Amino acid sequence: MRHLTPRLRALLIGVAISTAALRALPDEQQLYKDWTMAELLPVVADLGTGHDWNQGRELFRKAACGSCHAFGSESEGSGLAPDLTSVGSKMGRDAILQSMIEPSATINGQFYHTTFTLKNGDVITGSVLDIVDKKIIVAPVMLTPNVTVEIAEADVKSEAPSKISPMPPGLLNEFTKEQVVELIAFLDSGGDRNAAVYRKR
Repeated sequence: MRHLTPRLRALLIGVAISTAALRALPDEQQLYKDWTMAELLPVVADLGTGHDWNQGRELFRKAACGSCHAFGSESEGSGLAPDLTSVGSKMGRDAILQSMIEPSATINGQFYHTTFTLKNGDVITGSVLDIVDKKIIVAPVMLTPNVTVEIAEADVKSEAPSKISPMPPGLLNEFTKEQVVELIAFLDSGGDRNAAVYRKR
């Protein structure tokens, strides 16, 4: 951890504490559910019509999708993740759902984390943003690309693509089944309020 900035160290500790606190709550007070493909795929396989565009848009924002992904007029993204504007025509709903529930099941060959093993034994994983003055600028957490770590090229023993997706797991855990459906409908529509999924029943 010696190569982590104080700000990044505090961020990671805060995330760990928050996660531990949530999991320590009694079942009736828990604010999350670890959704599975088996539970959600049947309800998104056929979206039908009559969905709520405003709710879908709000859920897109709540899930912080736009922090990383470009999506039509909703967000420009960070450049560290794929453009989702046409995801509904490029991917099946099963693949879209799996990318959120099991993000490491398939790693995008253009957007991935790199794991650096340093000569002192430290291991740092993140998205490579730039190389300046023989220093590699890495963002360990995709949702906070402004929080970076500098690695001197001379300190690197080896590097390799990470088998863990930059996209964090659990993004749907705070959503109900109905909310997941609305989010998938929004992504499937490309954010177009005139799409078929928003026609009145």
